[in-house]
Amino acid sequence: MSANPTELLARFAANAKYEDLPDKALDLGRSSLLDASGVGLAGSASKGAAALNGVLSAYATEDGCPVIGSDLKLPAPFAAMANGNTVHADDFDDTLRADPLAKGYHGATHPTGPLLSALLSLTHTRKTSGKEFLIAYHVGVEFMAKINSALGPRSFASGFHPTAIMSAFGATAAAAKLKGLDEETLATSIGICASHACGLRANFGSMMKPYHPGHGAMSGLLAAEMAGGGFTASADAMGGPIGFLNAYGGSIDMAPLERLGDPWAIVDPSIWIKPYPSGNLTHPAMSNLRRFLEENDAKPEEVEKLSIQTKQSIYDTLIHHHPKTGLQSKFSMEFCLVKILIDGYLGLDDFSDEVVQRPEIQAMLANTKYTSFPDDEGKAKGYENYTTLVTFTLKDGREFTERADYGKGSHLDPMTYEEVADKARGCADYKGWPKDKFDALVDGWARIDDIEDVRDVTQHLFP
Repeated sequence: MSANPTELLARFAANAKYEDLPDKALDLGRSSLLDASGVGLAGSASKGAAALNGVLSAYATEDGCPVIGSDLKLPAPFAAMANGNTVHADDFDDTLRADPLAKGYHGATHPTGPLLSALLSLTHTRKTSGKEFLIAYHVGVEFMAKINSALGPRSFASGFHPTAIMSAFGATAAAAKLKGLDEETLATSIGICASHACGLRANFGSMMKPYHPGHGAMSGLLAAEMAGGGFTASADAMGGPIGFLNAYGGSIDMAPLERLGDPWAIVDPSIWIKPYPSGNLTHPAMSNLRRFLEENDAKPEEVEKLSIQTKQSIYDTLIHHHPKTGLQSKFSMEFCLVKILIDGYLGLDDFSDEVVQRPEIQAMLANTKYTSFPDDEGKAKGYENYTTLVTFTLKDGREFTERADYGKGSHLDPMTYEEVADKARGCADYKGWPKDKFDALVDGWARIDDIEDVRDVTQHLFP
């Protein structure tokens, strides 16, 4: 009799070793952990982080776990929640690509923020080597990717947010691995998590969206702690007709669960580190917009109209077509391209109500149309998952259409560790973080494999 989904997941997590990780996975992991550190520092200056931290401050305790970029110390689960929210506050953290071989569209996930957040809470009071930290992190990434692929596409189509759901499973796996839970207890933690995972795409464009990975980090940490403390759950809450995978997705694809670690998902389909603080679905066109104009001998001020096309699932994710607030603009393809068109850049300060309401931006938004192309057209023309078509109509009557498949930071145009450090440095400067503490993070994550106690690195995330 073949193993059920819970058994496959628990067996993989219990037996995974640092030595199993290929060099490319380790390289990408170090870059993503540095990236999450930088965007977490920037996120700690956000309104969303201030709002949630203000609520949680009622539970502050002197011997609690620290919160990134803050003097606040909280009980471990609440610290994981606060840190997960902080890292995702600006939607600037990394993205794990949806598997193009999965059945149907599942949506991408943001793995490193919630996993780092759960592990920060666990390692605050325990000595943990860099290698122990890394294998726990990578097991968490693998859970998020492969469970997402095994889940039927009905979940995304029905409105569930992949990061919200998968971050809970990833954090469960990472925490359970670091705690050294045996296979049976690990399976129980997965069963507990199956009743924790939740989150809706309807909340995109509000403070609830970055809260999702914070809730996932807290939920996963609690699931591992509960299982370790003797709490019980179904032997297979993941499989079966009323288990998580069928209840949420309507079907189960066992193939991804039979390929855990083969390959490691951080390598294939790979991780995407963002050059812009917005949903990465906007990034192919953003990364190439100005180049398209130059190649067609056109200037930004000559553009009268923009027409944009993507596959339907991307259109359904970027739901704010007439944004009025900064939070809404992060999920607006139209705003992101118009801002790049007019100003040539888009940074952390640009997703604000004031910028969105600028008259010239609103005027161009009124002349920007976003639609989707049929899936069969995309297949016939060999479009990628992220393919974006942009048609420029100029004031002199000229018109041309360009295609963008990937942007900077993707697996086809990845950032080097030095480029990630430059991005993270900009985030740290945005926060006003001390240079010596930031430099210690850059050096520490680069050498994390050989660090005897990860707190020698992570302490620099806190005052």
